[in-house]
Amino acid sequence: MIFRLVLCFSLFYLQCQSLNCPDNETLNMESDGYRYLRKKDPLISSLYREWWFFALYDPLIDIGFCVGYSVADPAKTFNLQMSGVAGMLWTSTKNNSNENLINLLDQYNFTDFSAYKENATVYIGKNNFIKVLNPTTYQLIGKSLDNQMNWQFIFQQMSYPCQQGEDVPELLELDWISYMPSAYVSGFIQYKNQTYLINTTAYHDHNYGAWPTNLFNWIWAQFHRIDKEFSLVLGSYHIPGTKDSYIGYVFIRWKNLRIKIGTLCEDHFHLKPLEWQIIDGKKYSIHNQIQTFNQQYKIEIDYKAKVSDNNPGGRGLGLKVFEQISFYQVILYGKQGNEWIVLEEDLSGYGFSEWSHAHI
Repeated sequence: MIFRLVLCFSLFYLQCQSLNCPDNETLNMESDGYRYLRKKDPLISSLYREWWFFALYDPLIDIGFCVGYSVADPAKTFNLQMSGVAGMLWTSTKNNSNENLINLLDQYNFTDFSAYKENATVYIGKNNFIKVLNPTTYQLIGKSLDNQMNWQFIFQQMSYPCQQGEDVPELLELDWISYMPSAYVSGFIQYKNQTYLINTTAYHDHNYGAWPTNLFNWIWAQFHRIDKEFSLVLGSYHIPGTKDSYIGYVFIRWKNLRIKIGTLCEDHFHLKPLEWQIIDGKKYSIHNQIQTFNQQYKIEIDYKAKVSDNNPGGRGLGLKVFEQISFYQVILYGKQGNEWIVLEEDLSGYGFSEWSHAHI
């Protein structure tokens, strides 16, 4: 089995070697709309999941929040079709303690779900919806089934979207679009009798496809500095059957530039975990360094989790995924002749990251 997985990854990589990475796709409201199409492959069809994910952290009041609106098995392959709302609220990150974490995991019937292919307007039950107000502005409203938590936000897109797909025929198919690599967000979260007013920056993406959860892991990170007109989204995967080999890519938005660098672009990509936490006999990285470059640009990323907690919704993947609010330090370089010149180095602050397990 391991040989077959390595072979699949190798074929996948070689197949993508012929691709260049101009990162010039036209992405619009429909790109973030409901993407389900009934699949002929029964494995992919039965594992299909789709979810819209939103994340924010306000360092001034030390409040973090993420939430996903999801649907699973819309093909009704094994009568496992359902929808749901899952999220996490950190009322403080100072002590990295579960005492300050409130989990949300609400399941709904498939019939409670409705969505549109034209845009990301989604309804789940009577109290949860994403409403697209215009191409760059979303309203996000939700309420937990136990009536303990509710939220209302306006998300305003501040950088151009990016999109990536990973497809291995008959084995996996996972596409995602980061429709808001950076955004301004305003609104509130109410938990019990406490209301938190939010006015900070945020992130939104949308994932759809099938992912055999016992075969692959999930490594993801996002960071932005709107005041610097900068954002990045990173995706990486440990190659099954290897000890420390990763493939990956980074999307960069800087001023008016749209840049993609990574393995699938035939570029240098190196990810190095620096610190691990061990939970239930499995390792989850909490501190990573990444360096990737092409002929024009290089980026160095160091990020370390301030909190790292199990996402009750598995980020829609069905994996055990640890959701992390991380501190980032980033340097972006450009090539002049044979020399790397710093383009932007004052890039530090908070973002989200995720890591599923690695076997010890």
